[in-house]
Amino acid sequence: MWVFGYGSLIWKVDFPYEEKRVGFIRGFSRRFWQGSTDHRGVPGKPGRVVTLIEDPEGCVWGVAYKLPSGREQEVKEYLDYREKGGYRVINVTFHPKEQGKKPMEDTLLYIGSCDNPDYLGPAPLEMIAKQILTSVGPSGRNTEYLFELADSLRQLIPEDPDEHLFSLERRVRELLDESIK
Repeated sequence: MWVFGYGSLIWKVDFPYEEKRVGFIRGFSRRFWQGSTDHRGVPGKPGRVVTLIEDPEGCVWGVAYKLPSGREQEVKEYLDYREKGGYRVINVTFHPKEQGKKPMEDTLLYIGSCDNPDYLGPAPLEMIAKQILTSVGPSGRNTEYLFELADSLRQLIPEDPDEHLFSLERRVRELLDESIK
C-alpha cells in the first residue's frame, strides 16, 4: 500500500514506511484552499493548508511512501486520524521520478474536496497570505507549514514550478519583513 504526500506528508513524516519515492500525479494542482482548525489554526480562525483541485493540465510533485508490510492498516488508521480535518481518500496513479520505475496505480491520496466543512476555496493571494501570516494552531504557526513545504519541494524537486506555492511563500516573507520594520 502506497500513500502520496503533497503537503505536510512531504516534510513531517511521523509514521513508519518501508520505502519512499519522489514523483508526481497528473490531473490536479496544489492550492492553499483547505482550512485547518485542528493543526494550523483554530475554530473561528482557521489556518490554510494545501489540498488538490482537479486540473486536466495539472501535475503535482510530492513523495509516495510504501506503508510497512503487515502494518498497512495500522499506519493508514493513523494517517486517517492525522488527516481528519476534511480530507477523504481516493486512488491515483503515481509516476516516480526515478528512471526505470513504473507508474503505481491505486496509490492512496488524501484530498480535501470542496464539499467538506473545512474547505475555504479560492481567494486572492494577498488574503491567503495574510491569513497564513496570522494563523496558529496546535501544530504550530501556519507560516511554518508554508515555509517547510516550499523548502522541501525546492530540495527534492527543484524543477517543480508550483507558482501558487512559491508566489504565496514570497508574499508571506514580504509581509513578515514589513512587520519587522
